[in-house]
Amino acid sequence: MVNKIKLALRMGWFMLSKKNANSSGDYDNASGDYDSFFSSTMGEHSLNLIEKMDIKPGQDVLELACGTGFITNKIAQMLDGKGSITTVDQSIGMLNIARNKLKKFSNLEIKTSQDDMMNFLKKMPDSSFDIVVCGWAICYTNPVNFMKEVNRVLKDNGQVGIIETRVDSEEVLMKAFETVLSKDPSYLQRYIRIELPSNNKILEKWFEKSKLKIISSWQGEQPLPCKNSDEAIEWILRSGAAAGFLDVLDRKREKEILTNIKNQVDIIIKENGELNLSHTYVAGIASKAL
Repeated sequence: MVNKIKLALRMGWFMLSKKNANSSGDYDNASGDYDSFFSSTMGEHSLNLIEKMDIKPGQDVLELACGTGFITNKIAQMLDGKGSITTVDQSIGMLNIARNKLKKFSNLEIKTSQDDMMNFLKKMPDSSFDIVVCGWAICYTNPVNFMKEVNRVLKDNGQVGIIETRVDSEEVLMKAFETVLSKDPSYLQRYIRIELPSNNKILEKWFEKSKLKIISSWQGEQPLPCKNSDEAIEWILRSGAAAGFLDVLDRKREKEILTNIKNQVDIIIKENGELNLSHTYVAGIASKAL
């Protein structure tokens, strides 16, 4: 109990002093493996979102947090040579991979920018885009403020599509992470604000508070191909799932911390008899009302 209080106070101090973690370096490190790990496992759910949206040739599309361009590639195919795509990502490693993927779509107007999503949105004029997409990144913002900016840059009847990790995702790993930090609060060196929804109704509330009209929302769960603690640690490192969380830690002791997290996962596996690891998510589509 004492250590948990110390951990909470430490987090509060870093938050007040604005000693914030940055997820972009972690995404840089994961960029080379991102598609073979995250996209190969969760990509079908991202594409399901895009396929449900009213994306047509000739539209102007903005994709925020484009990552390696996995979603962007699908959007480009749907535009069929007519229209424009503007992509933004904070990670230069991710963005460079996306740029290489998009070279083949020379008949589209494509712009790529390395920037913070909110900074970029605030620089855009009103009614600039027919479609806005954000995959797996709204958690790094204030979701309602983010949606309000999205509403502003959308054209009338324009659509926004969001897919995001749910708060109970990779629960075993999060439990192990929290246990290790509670035992030794000095591992924590920075603060990160991540706001994950507990269900799709929360996503709907974000839409409503931003005066966006809900079209549809849903949630799901994807079992992860991890059979033991080694594979679980490999997943979070190479899929980008730990982006931001790693940067809150003392980087000089990272190997030690990850070993302790792995050992804690082994304890949980022994207690439960198996490793049940899954990535849960919410998704939704909304439009700008006339």
